Amino acid sequence: MTEKTGFLGRFQPFHLGHHNLVKKHKQKESFCIIIGSSNKSRTEENPLTFEERKKLIQACHPKIEILSLEDFESDKKWVKQLEKLDLDKIITGNENIEELLENSSIEVLRPEKFNEEIYSGTEARRRIKSGEEWRYLTPKCSHPVLENLLDAVKKSGTQYTFEPGWKRENSYHSTAEKQS
Repeated sequence: MTEKTGFLGRFQPFHLGHHNLVKKHKQKESFCIIIGSSNKSRTEENPLTFEERKKLIQACHPKIEILSLEDFESDKKWVKQLEKLDLDKIITGNENIEELLENSSIEVLRPEKFNEEIYSGTEARRRIKSGEEWRYLTPKCSHPVLENLLDAVKKSGTQYTFEPGWKRENSYHSTAEKQS
């Protein structure tokens, strides 16, 4: 009997850490990718839709099965939805998921992270929004797709406008930190 293993993440966006983990595990017969928060509308942390994230991953790994996993207010409903995917193992770096699956038959595998201090969705989104170089954080195979999604990432979340001459040290939080 073949074990089915799923790699669960938000992939906002798909970066080199994700890409290297997929390359390491994709030779397994029943390996799939599970895109979490698939029902979220565009937010600062989730600027890309399920379909956009799926296209990013498929640009690099066209033969891998990609599944969606919605968020629910109830953890029990979320776990039941995950269990319906009929997985034996799940790869995730999210400690909360490990706790949620404590009483489940799904074994949780903690991934070896690939330079996590460099490769993170948060940093990729920050760089895209600020106009800094982001390409070195993401696999080249995904660049044509991601370049068409840059506006979605840039426009997600709170939009700030700054007066000419604005300095970070003059911000409310920086000033409050200095006073304490």
